[in-house]
Amino acid sequence: MKKAMLFVIALFFSVAANAATLNLTKGDPAFTNNATQEIDLANGSTVLASGTTGNGAWESSFSLFTNDATPVVIEWSFNPESNLDNATIAFGVLGGAIQNFNITGDFSFTAVLTAGLTYVLDIYDATGKALNYSLSVSAVPVPAALFLLAPALLGFLGFRRKAIAA
Repeated sequence: MKKAMLFVIALFFSVAANAATLNLTKGDPAFTNNATQEIDLANGSTVLASGTTGNGAWESSFSLFTNDATPVVIEWSFNPESNLDNATIAFGVLGGAIQNFNITGDFSFTAVLTAGLTYVLDIYDATGKALNYSLSVSAVPVPAALFLLAPALLGFLGFRRKAIAA
């Protein structure tokens, strides 16, 4: 009975671990130049944004918010990517430290978002004609095995105590 209860508790923890809700919105219009943006929030924990750009330099800005601390994977792709000469991507907490990445083509990185903070995702100093670009942010699932491992280890410790006591 005890093992069944531990299994059920571990199952609840594994379900709750992936419950973060991500919200992606268009950033400040002052930081979106020569790019049109569309956002699709109907994909569960994955949020997608895409847009088309014109010739010359362009910039695209987004805001990202989560209700629960969670690791995420952030990916940009450009189609056709050969038309993107170079760009700089900025990521960080709104009003806080911003990290810049220089890119040429597709790009992805992993970040850990803190609940209740708004993050800035900005593509700027982009040159060339990227006909279509897309941004996706996906919550990284915490494997259920992580939460099932602890009760198993506790069970082994219990067996060891019984063996020593006998």
